[in-house]
Amino acid sequence: MDLPFFSAWLDNLLNPKSFSDFCVDGLCVEANDKVTRIVTGVSLRDQLIDAAIEEKADCIIVHHPNGFWKGESQLPVGKFAERLRKLMKNGISVFGFHLPLDGHPEVGNNAVIAKKLGLEPVQGFLYEGEGAVGVIAEWKAPVTQTGFLDRMGAAFQYGVQNHFFYGPEQIKRVAICSGSCGVSGIREAMELNCDAFITGSIKEEVPIFCQENGVNLVSCGHHRTEIFGVSALAKKIESELNIPAKFIDLDNPI
Repeated sequence: MDLPFFSAWLDNLLNPKSFSDFCVDGLCVEANDKVTRIVTGVSLRDQLIDAAIEEKADCIIVHHPNGFWKGESQLPVGKFAERLRKLMKNGISVFGFHLPLDGHPEVGNNAVIAKKLGLEPVQGFLYEGEGAVGVIAEWKAPVTQTGFLDRMGAAFQYGVQNHFFYGPEQIKRVAICSGSCGVSGIREAMELNCDAFITGSIKEEVPIFCQENGVNLVSCGHHRTEIFGVSALAKKIESELNIPAKFIDLDNPI
C-alpha cells in the first residue's frame, strides 16, 4: 500500500486533529513510499526498531513517539540521529499516535480495557481539545471491592501494582484513564459519580487524595495499561487492509 494512502487511513480512523496533544500524531519518519509489513509497540525504542528489522517490517506504529515530544529538539544529532539512520537505512517509516490511541472508542486503550473488564462505556471524560482521552463505563450489576480487584487481576497480564480502597464497597461506575493520571482527573471522575478509578502510574499525592476524599483507585503500570491500543490497531489493520501487522510487547514495569 502507498504510504500516503495508509497515512490518510490512520488519520481518518484516529482523528488526531481532535486532540490537543504533547507530540506529533501521525507520520514521524518517512523512510519508504510503501507499507507492506507493520510492527506496533507502546514506545519507540532501539529494541522495537531491531524487532521490526527482524520482522522485515517497513513501518512502525507506536503510542509513545519518543524523540517527537513537544519540547524535544528533534535535531538529527546524537542518539536521535543514530535512530534516524537505522530507520532510513532499513526503510522503516514511523507513525506515532498518543492521545488519539488512548481515547478511540474501538481500538483505544481505555475502550479495550473496558471491554476486557466486561464494562459498557457510557461517556468520555478528560477532554484534551475536542477529544476525550478517558472513558467512563458501567457494569449492569455492581461488584464488591474484592470482586473488582479479582477482575482487574484477570484483565491485566501482570496484575495490579497498587490499589487504594477508600470509596464505596459496591462498584458499578468506573473511570478509566490509561497511562497515568493526576488529582485533577480523579476529581473529574468523582464529579461524574464514579465508584472507582483505573489508571497506569500515579504520583505521590494520589494515594493521599484518595484517602482524604474517599476514592477507590487501582493502578497497573503506565506501559502495561497502554499495550491494548497498539495491539488492537494491529489486528484492525490486518483485518481491514490485509497488511501483515504484529504487536510486539517490550515490557516496561513502570
